[in-house]
Amino acid sequence: MESRRGWMLIDFPVDSGLAFLSAVANAGPRDAFYVRMTHWAAPDAWDVKIKPMDAAMFHGDQPSHFGLRLLQVSFPAYDLPELTRRLREHIAGRTVPPAPADWSTVGR
Repeated sequence: MESRRGWMLIDFPVDSGLAFLSAVANAGPRDAFYVRMTHWAAPDAWDVKIKPMDAAMFHGDQPSHFGLRLLQVSFPAYDLPELTRRLREHIAGRTVPPAPADWSTVGR
């Protein structure tokens, strides 16, 4: 837990998590925030994981059956204001036209 001090964590159903990431990415420029959320090697990169879950966790009398149900998004707390701003833009129907990103922080 100490290694994640200052980080936020949100759990989603997989499809909702992917929709969340797309909405956030499309509602702002492809800037340093965008690079953190999309590239694992960026400084303070977001950590996005899909976690398999066993249905038997909830039905102990059933055989194990794993499926991809949970998407976890972890990001630095200092990204919360920009994340909130982008979500407001998305809700208002405003997007930013696609443009190249500056990948220099990840050595691309």
